[in-house]
Amino acid sequence: MTRRNRRADYGRILIVGTGRAGVAAAEELRRQGYPGEIAMVGAEKEGPYDRPSCSKGILTGHKRPQDTRMPFHDEDLTWYLGRKAVDLDPDNRRVETDTGESFAYDGLVIATGSSPTMPKWAAEPGVHLLHNLEHAWSLRRALRDAERVIIVGGGITGSEVASAVRSMARNCVVIDSKPQVMVRALGEEVGNHVTDVMRGEGVDFRLGHRVATANRFRDGWMVQLDDGENLVGDVVVATTGGRPDTAWLSNSGIDASKGVVCDESLRVVGLEDVVACGAVATWPNLRYGPQLRKAEHWISSLEQGRGAARTLLAEDGDPGPVTVIPRFWTEQWGLRIQVCGELVPDGEVSISEMKRHRRDTARAGVVVGYHRDDRLVGLVSVNAAHAFTSLARAMIATPLPTLQATPMPLQTDRPLNTEIAEPARRRLASVA
Repeated sequence: MTRRNRRADYGRILIVGTGRAGVAAAEELRRQGYPGEIAMVGAEKEGPYDRPSCSKGILTGHKRPQDTRMPFHDEDLTWYLGRKAVDLDPDNRRVETDTGESFAYDGLVIATGSSPTMPKWAAEPGVHLLHNLEHAWSLRRALRDAERVIIVGGGITGSEVASAVRSMARNCVVIDSKPQVMVRALGEEVGNHVTDVMRGEGVDFRLGHRVATANRFRDGWMVQLDDGENLVGDVVVATTGGRPDTAWLSNSGIDASKGVVCDESLRVVGLEDVVACGAVATWPNLRYGPQLRKAEHWISSLEQGRGAARTLLAEDGDPGPVTVIPRFWTEQWGLRIQVCGELVPDGEVSISEMKRHRRDTARAGVVVGYHRDDRLVGLVSVNAAHAFTSLARAMIATPLPTLQATPMPLQTDRPLNTEIAEPARRRLASVA
């Protein structure tokens, strides 16, 4: 079956998800000249905002919720905020929301991101998550009167929360099953240096341990570890990650248990005229191999959103692969940490210290490179922005061998439904 001319036949493109990936997809659709309606459906009542600010400026009081609004080009988009997608009917090309509304589409972008999961050890309500503005504002209020904060999870978000807590002169304990913080994101070498910095800043660690239970104790909490130790604190924060937000796709006929499976161009396998991007998607990033991967960080979500939009509008049915080089940065503890590429665990590691005579390696500056087959494929730096930029640009400019993805057939026999639902329109500017 010949694929339709995308630009001519799409009356409405529906984007489910108003985060970085969804907004980037909308911007790219307009940039590519798409003239039809773009409908944005989002579960949160707020408009698009800078989610990384939730673990930074909001907690310390340096930012208010209105300060976190995401800058973007509002190119005649129709906004339906405060509507959570609950079902996808691909045969009739409709998305149902928890408000009872039904949204028809000709092309669909799935960009619902991830949803936080409450740990099993949190038997009682009151454990704080940190995934959205509401969570951040609630935690900020709780920190006002707290003296000791227990943070479960030593990843990027957990370490940023610890930095904010210590800047407010509160005591904090960080619990993580790994021997260093941020091992998954930064690798063991840099993770070890950052752990030393945090310890020097007064963070109390319980590394190599897991939480067994967390229960109310007097006016605060008692957290018991797997070795039987009891920790008492006023506030407990769980930064243990989340899962792809795919529950609403359970009736769509696709396997989305570990994320929405896409081909190398971000087309959803098994559905026609549907693409996915951001933390909800898993796809073969052919820059690194044919295996299914995720790219969950802010910059990667932006690039995936743009790529998904181009794929959706491709008129010849062969848009080419969407390849992304993962990269992100974080500032905490007076450190500027930058990451680019893939930190391969089986690769060769090179370490360059900017000032070898200093003992505080992280503050003095360090660059760690990850090599595979004599190629630089991953890079981490701390307080070495100029060196990082030069190396990262060279790495990005270096072409890698062409890889082939495992063939994944697409369904192309679904009928076009031209009916378009018309709920009451809401513009972002009208959202308080």
